[in-house]
Amino acid sequence: MSTNTAEGRPAGAMPDRVPAAPRCAVLIGPYGTGKTSLLEAMLWISGTTGRLGRVADGTARGDAWPEARGQISGGLTLNTARIDYLGERWTMLDCPGAADCRQDMRDCLTVADVAVVVCDPDPARVEALAPIFTLLEEMRVPHMVFINKVDTLSVRVATILDALQSASRRPLVLREVPIRERGASGEERVVGHVDLASERAYRYRPGSASEVVRLPASLSAREQEARQVMLETLADFDDVLLEQLLEENHPDRKTIYRDLGREFGRETIVPVFFGNALEGFGVRRLMKALRHETPDVAVTACREGVLDPVDAGDEGEDAVLRGHDDGRMRARLFKVLHLPHLGRVGIARLWSGRLAEGDDFAGQRLGQIGMFDGPAMIRRTDAAVAGEVVVLPRLENVPVGVTVDAKGVIAEGGASVPMPVAGLVLAATRAADEAKLGAALARLVEEDPSYRIDARPDMSETVLIGQGARHLALAVERLKLRFGIEVETRPPRIAFREAPRRPAAARARHKRQSGGHGQFADVSLELTPLGRGEGFRFEDRTVGGSVPRNFVPAVEAGVRDAMVSGPLGFPVVDLAVSLTDGLHHAVDSSDMAFRTAARMAMTEALGEADPVLLEPVRPVRMTAPGSATARMHAAIQSARGQILGLEAVAQPVGWDRLEAMVPDAELPRLIDDLAAATQGLAVIEAGEAVLQEVPGKLGEKLARTHAA
Repeated sequence: MSTNTAEGRPAGAMPDRVPAAPRCAVLIGPYGTGKTSLLEAMLWISGTTGRLGRVADGTARGDAWPEARGQISGGLTLNTARIDYLGERWTMLDCPGAADCRQDMRDCLTVADVAVVVCDPDPARVEALAPIFTLLEEMRVPHMVFINKVDTLSVRVATILDALQSASRRPLVLREVPIRERGASGEERVVGHVDLASERAYRYRPGSASEVVRLPASLSAREQEARQVMLETLADFDDVLLEQLLEENHPDRKTIYRDLGREFGRETIVPVFFGNALEGFGVRRLMKALRHETPDVAVTACREGVLDPVDAGDEGEDAVLRGHDDGRMRARLFKVLHLPHLGRVGIARLWSGRLAEGDDFAGQRLGQIGMFDGPAMIRRTDAAVAGEVVVLPRLENVPVGVTVDAKGVIAEGGASVPMPVAGLVLAATRAADEAKLGAALARLVEEDPSYRIDARPDMSETVLIGQGARHLALAVERLKLRFGIEVETRPPRIAFREAPRRPAAARARHKRQSGGHGQFADVSLELTPLGRGEGFRFEDRTVGGSVPRNFVPAVEAGVRDAMVSGPLGFPVVDLAVSLTDGLHHAVDSSDMAFRTAARMAMTEALGEADPVLLEPVRPVRMTAPGSATARMHAAIQSARGQILGLEAVAQPVGWDRLEAMVPDAELPRLIDDLAAATQGLAVIEAGEAVLQEVPGKLGEKLARTHAA
């Protein structure tokens, strides 16, 4: 066996390549698995940076956004880099892993040629990957798995692979087996790997490429077993290969590499690699697999329905469909940022054609064009070709998620957006910033549509609603770092209401004489409860002109004044009020007098109508691993929730979905409890609230606690 010192492919393994068009890879995975460390290793190996940066000591250089070093947003923001590797250009998008900060991941996957799923070597943490695999399968993005931190591997790779397979509908294909050695302390450690496609063994070397070594004799049987499993998986999609295996013929490497690349491009298999990103171990092998097996932009554009497929020729239905690039510029705007000195910055992937300074983009003449350039955020360029991810400063009036050509939008759509569930009231600390806060929030929502703004003028509140506590804290930090606006925060007020439970009637007279014209009005009202959600109705039932018609609107206004705060201290809803009688004075009656009398009568009637407290209750759907279902039950019951149903979901595998009605007053605590019960994995969706009665002493307690 060869003893070359470079980690590469053996001669004849793959045909010579024509450099591919620029491609786009997305790094995704749960929080803390080492995605940014993997990006740093790729930057170093490609020569983009001169040293291997580390997140822990602050030398990581992949962070691109201005707030990426923030106390909260570090690790919760999108990192970007442009890499040239072996003559081919890549845009790398390193997405946040926190469960409540994943809109960037959804957006980036809409333009990805490939995704690399980074995970820990711990079967117990595989549950966190299930929703990621499900999203990738739904979006039809080819993806590889990189098992990071292999130096901490304490179980067999097969054990991890079995756990990963339980979360993926597509078959996983292990591409390497580890070489282990027992150290001086007696503990085994992984010191290299055997590539199952090339049958080459590599030993890791700190600071340089792995060394090709002789396959350890003790590993030969394990390597052959794992290789046979890989070939049998490929044979499920290749009848010729299946026949070779049945006849115990050994397929050549060219056939193996061809099938690996083709089935990966057809989204039928998921290759699995491992290594240690902090040291760069195993990363070169991953990068070469990406280079040889990742579909190019023409394939991705065809998959996304942007380009029409080219005739597959002799390959027929087994071919990876490619789109026909007719030279017309097409691009998807997948993200927007608002940056100082650059304004509204669009980030787009070119599907076809080219784009240059001065060209039209969706009907807008472009000034400058930029690209991500390694650790630097943006590098100006004159032109870009299909496959590039471009940065377009001062791009106005083009919505996120659309596909455009030079003239305008040619296709709507974009990533799915989860319903936000957690709210926070924001108020500018400095009065001078109050007017700017609304515009800044609107820009944040455009950058991340998984936020929503809820303006509540009746409560004098502006509420930002997001995916969870970290997501909201990230918004607060972005307001400060990006827009220079510091805010004070507090939980939103709960929109309690009250409603009468029985009819009531009252009469009130307002009379005042202070010289000259006085004030006089006499009003009789009847109050009738309505069904829940029916609102408010007012009717004039007077006869004989006891209340002149021109004063009736003032009576209704007085009734509404009294309804602003009922006997329990909350706005009153679901009632009908009738003006039944009254008296007026030809000189002293006025709108103000009738409004005052009506307010007095209405206040008295409401006190006699046996009011009940109403609280907003909304449907909540929670999806989480089945192992956490019992804990979710307990959390819902503790939150005064009413469970409506429980079902196992098809995807993610092994997850359950609970549906319940939960009071708004308990929802923030429930979100925190569910995060604790599911290690942050629960996916929570909330619907529109309805009002429900709060009975007895609980209603009295809530009224005392929440009344203004």
